[in-house]
Amino acid sequence: MSSGQGQDRVLDLCLRAGDLMLKHGAETSRVEETIVRVGRASGAKLVHSFVTPTGIFISVGAAGAEKTGLIRIRTTSAINLYKVHEVNDLSRRFERGQLTIDEMFDRLNAIDAAPPHYRIRYQHVAAAISSGAFTMLFGGGWSEFLIGSVCGWLSNTTMESMFEHVPRFLRVFIAALVGVLVAALSVKSGFSSNLEAAVIGAVIPLVPGLSLTNAIRDLMAGELLSGVARASEATLTAFAIAVAVALVLSFISVGVEVAP
Repeated sequence: MSSGQGQDRVLDLCLRAGDLMLKHGAETSRVEETIVRVGRASGAKLVHSFVTPTGIFISVGAAGAEKTGLIRIRTTSAINLYKVHEVNDLSRRFERGQLTIDEMFDRLNAIDAAPPHYRIRYQHVAAAISSGAFTMLFGGGWSEFLIGSVCGWLSNTTMESMFEHVPRFLRVFIAALVGVLVAALSVKSGFSSNLEAAVIGAVIPLVPGLSLTNAIRDLMAGELLSGVARASEATLTAFAIAVAVALVLSFISVGVEVAP
């Protein structure tokens, strides 16, 4: 890089790529790797990055003439691993010299503006089917499959309808409360007989699988701060689900049939 303006563009490019990956569900080790790849492919002699689940700090340039920037990540709830893959693939093509910096900016903006790879209604249908499947896996029958599908759809829809308007802990709690309440009422009314399976179906879409997976991957990669932070997020999410289930079951007395 020959000028401060060039350093600014490289810094903005690195921040843009890292921001897109982190807010769409990438683990911090992958984000840092991508930032370094993009910075060096842009001509930066030195590229340092420090990524946490809520912020990205980057320094690029040459010894004694570095530019530093940071960006605050407001939310990481819009999980879209397809966009993570797209940015990662784009960085590798940029590293091979197949794209210019201007083309990188254009492609990143296009990825950010693109709609979800799967429409939201298909995501709700997938949540319903997977919830119903889990009820049968835990000993339920076709009636539990139907109830689990409906409750899983309700939980997922409730979660999405409150996106970014309330804290994640409360979103998970309210969504679990709605799904489990319907499941418990269905058992109490006699439509279903296996409360355990119905409740599992209601909360399956809310289970923090990606947060827990990323926490383990970050810890194994030596990213202790990010790993502990993501593990704490997963724990709080699981706690919100447990509180919702306990509240519903404490107010609605139903017989529980546990699968053998």
